[in-house]
Amino acid sequence: MADVLRIYKTRYDELSLDPRIAHITIFKNHGVDAGTSLEHPHSQLIAAPVISYQVRQRFSEALRHHDDFGICMFCQMIEEELESNERMVLVTEHFVAMQPFASPTPFCTHIYPRRHMASFGDISGKELIDLGRVLRTILAKLYYGLEDPDFNLTVRTAPAECVGVKYFHWYLSVIPRLTRVAGFELGSGMFISTVLPEAAAQFLCNVKVDAALGAQQAVSAGAGE
Repeated sequence: MADVLRIYKTRYDELSLDPRIAHITIFKNHGVDAGTSLEHPHSQLIAAPVISYQVRQRFSEALRHHDDFGICMFCQMIEEELESNERMVLVTEHFVAMQPFASPTPFCTHIYPRRHMASFGDISGKELIDLGRVLRTILAKLYYGLEDPDFNLTVRTAPAECVGVKYFHWYLSVIPRLTRVAGFELGSGMFISTVLPEAAAQFLCNVKVDAALGAQQAVSAGAGE
């Protein structure tokens, strides 16, 4: 997993040097409901010359919070969530994985670096390895706990023009496709989640995957000998 993330970063860093690129989106679709068109496991990267309205809106809200309170809203949220410990799924030295307070879909999981970074390109080698462990564990919990759901994985990072800003914090979003976007969501812009984020966090915490991941690691090691 760390090797995959390392490739993400390598391509991200190279494309970020291109002055024509305004925003880079790294994502993985798993399963038909998530939009997968190829059977083999793969990720995708799209470098666009424009910044979408959704991304600009996210940054506008982050900037507004920083102007009002003088702190990155993501850093503040991480600190408050660690203190309450109601929606945390996994905490490591460098990352936290949690269920958002206002989760748009059941079991939507966000993974945040504990160190403030606006851009995915700022991740260090140690952090990248730790993120690999965290992501592998979260995906395993979804696989075993929810019986291999289709999902979308996205790296939400700063546009090229906003690298290094104090008000935004990059993160990784994993959205299992357990429900469908229908008329109400499309018509209102509001989303219905049938699972409380606190209940989702507790459920995922109780999905034990250490033994399964250990067995997979042993099989991989044996295959490489």
